[in-house]
Amino acid sequence: MNQARIWQGLFWKEAKQIIPLIAMLFAVSAFLIVVWASTSQQLSITLRAAGDIVPMIMPALFAAGAGAILISHEKETRSLRWLASLPIPTRPIVMTKLAVAFAGLIAMWLGCGILSFVAGLDSGGVGELSEWRQIHPAFWFLHSVYVLLCGFYTAWKNKNAFPALVWIIPLALLPFIFAEIWFAIPHSSSIQYTNVTQKTWVMSLVTLAAIPIMGWFAYRSGLKDLQADEPEVLPSRNTLSSADAWRPPDAPVPTAMPFRDSLASLVWQNIHGSPWMSIGLSVPLLAGAVAWLVLTNHIGTPSDWTMVLIQVSIALALLAVSWLGVAVFSGDGSATRLKFLADRGVAPWRAWVGRHWFAVSLMSAVTLLIVGIQSILGTPQSYHSNEQPLMFEVSLFTLLAVFAIVYGVSQWTSQVVPMLAASAFLAPVLSLLALVMLSVAGVGNGVRLGWLLLIATLPFVATWWTMRDFMDGRRGWKYWSTMVVAGLLFSLLPSLPVWIAKSQFPSMPEERVAELLPEARRLSKGSSMNFASMRMGDLDLRDDFSSVLGDVDGETAVQRFHQRNYTSPDTWMMIGDQADTPLRADTWIIQNSLEMASLTKLRWKQNPSETSKEELAAFVDRLTTAARRLRLSGRWFDQEMADYVEEWLVNNLSDEAMQPLQSEPFFRRAAEQVAAFDDRQSARRRALLVSWHLDLELSEPGQWYGVSANDDWFARVPLNWRASIVQKGFGAVVDRCLQILEKQKAGGELESEFRALHELLGRPGGDFETGPYSDNASSAKYTLHPRRFYGYPAVSWFEAWEKEGQEIWQRSQAKTQVETETQSESNVPTEEEDQ
Repeated sequence: MNQARIWQGLFWKEAKQIIPLIAMLFAVSAFLIVVWASTSQQLSITLRAAGDIVPMIMPALFAAGAGAILISHEKETRSLRWLASLPIPTRPIVMTKLAVAFAGLIAMWLGCGILSFVAGLDSGGVGELSEWRQIHPAFWFLHSVYVLLCGFYTAWKNKNAFPALVWIIPLALLPFIFAEIWFAIPHSSSIQYTNVTQKTWVMSLVTLAAIPIMGWFAYRSGLKDLQADEPEVLPSRNTLSSADAWRPPDAPVPTAMPFRDSLASLVWQNIHGSPWMSIGLSVPLLAGAVAWLVLTNHIGTPSDWTMVLIQVSIALALLAVSWLGVAVFSGDGSATRLKFLADRGVAPWRAWVGRHWFAVSLMSAVTLLIVGIQSILGTPQSYHSNEQPLMFEVSLFTLLAVFAIVYGVSQWTSQVVPMLAASAFLAPVLSLLALVMLSVAGVGNGVRLGWLLLIATLPFVATWWTMRDFMDGRRGWKYWSTMVVAGLLFSLLPSLPVWIAKSQFPSMPEERVAELLPEARRLSKGSSMNFASMRMGDLDLRDDFSSVLGDVDGETAVQRFHQRNYTSPDTWMMIGDQADTPLRADTWIIQNSLEMASLTKLRWKQNPSETSKEELAAFVDRLTTAARRLRLSGRWFDQEMADYVEEWLVNNLSDEAMQPLQSEPFFRRAAEQVAAFDDRQSARRRALLVSWHLDLELSEPGQWYGVSANDDWFARVPLNWRASIVQKGFGAVVDRCLQILEKQKAGGELESEFRALHELLGRPGGDFETGPYSDNASSAKYTLHPRRFYGYPAVSWFEAWEKEGQEIWQRSQAKTQVETETQSESNVPTEEEDQ
């Protein structure tokens, strides 16, 4: 036979089997990147996480699955026995499988590199996987070659793909375990504190030494497995008699069926069909339960080795749950095996329940074991109140939900992808993706638990509904249409409540937009955005800023403290002398200035000297100027801070002790500022419209502090999709505030409007009576805020201080007029003086 033709045919056959695995892994990688990028709040963090997973995980999955595809799958279909029966040497068969798998691994590495470059994935920086990122990529390539050879060795040694895949895990961990043990052994002081580079060198040397050894084992196992079976040893002629030729073959005595019920027979077959597989999947599940109990009961910082064991055990437990789902429709649960039962009248629902019985019972038992032991141990207590367990406890329902999602998606994948070697790797990835998707929908998007439970049952409903067609081997248009519809529903239903909530979220009506937008554009063009910023004076205790603060001793610090003029407004608020330039509010500076002004007023009341009056006048003048320039701003937040300043002015100017100062220039300027009611409403309206227009014109979706909505607005909207409705909600808030201004001008009742604004903003402060707008209601007109609410619009609108500000101005004008008349009368000469 032509040797070249043999090699060519073998290469073609193996490449035809391995290319679908490469395509599947690339498709999964691209799908994960698209899903993460479309659902992420921060794209850079998402791409960094994808940069960790794609180049590192996907080649490893290919390396582990190549042996299962090229060897275990052919063993299940018996094509390997047929190939060995042909007049072909066994060496080319083994060598071509290794060569094609190695070429596929190289292609996988190149493809992942190209995908990372095209998608702009980031594999650097810091994060939870930062230590893994420090390992040189050359080691990961060597380790993938080693895993590839381990997969070939276990596939040749086992008849079933499941044991072969399970045995890859401990073999793949050997370099890491050896490195940890090596550095745990006491050595010289020079390597007492190891780093990732040193561990990488040790793991690389171990892997380099293990590659030829494992390659030799895989090669020899392949040659041995493909050898012809030993012929049966026939009895010698002396042991035979003439009657033996007519004797029927030995057969066991027919017995009754061990189980009369087909369901019980299926359960028995599921357990005893592959007992080692059942044991191999039960052990990591129990180990994961123990690791979870340690994680939820350990107080303090565990050792690195303990934490690695816990993480690996939990990961293997989830993998075991996924593979329990894969085992439902593989092996004895495959379509060819179940057709035997279908031909003998076994109902599809009985076959479905029988295949699920063992796995569901095992997971339920493990869940009850975890909850039972946790209830016996109780909540761990520590002598130190700040020390908490490594992980919080979860309920029985949560554990069952996690198992149900991972197991359900895996058994669904096993029925859709009947090739065990493919579904064994595809199912864990898809189940983990489904678990993350539903968790994000519930925790981050606020989707109701009942809705998520209905979605979690879809994989079970899909496999139950198509069980009859699967058992009969009819995977036609009806079967695939059911699976496609179920897949679309499973992918889209978690987002459906979010889409509905977004569409129903309040916004400014379109007719209102058409009415206000031209005015907003006109006001925006006429408003200057060249703000002047507030800043504080020199409050530092240093004279020489080249020295650090720690170099100043206590006595010097006290001396310099007394040298500072803390009674001057320049120390607390510097705003410049540009009278026509809008001012940008700084909450901290304004609050400190108001507190210092209150202290200055108290000192004047205690000692009403000329000096203390001048200090008070300077503060009042500075605050009056700040309020006037804040009113020039087109930011709604600056208007709120102007209200804050003017409210302070009103409360202090109305003090009985301040009444003798009504004729002072600083008092009259402040009274004139707080009395400008109509100008205040015009400034509020202008700022709302300008801020709304600027927010609409932002080049990129985002927030401009003081112009757009604040982060704490709409707090009842789930955080994951709050950013998508902020601009829409800001329009609704602006519309509501403008309606308040218009309704007040018309003389209407405002309490209902403020209550609606309170609900729209997410009920800040809880109930309306404890929120920022309780003072605005007529039923609580003279109550005081329990605390100051910053960052919300219309907090101080139309409260008592606005009316009182007008009264202060009227009293000041009246007193000034009386003093002027008195002074005029005193300047008129009398008759005696004329004479």
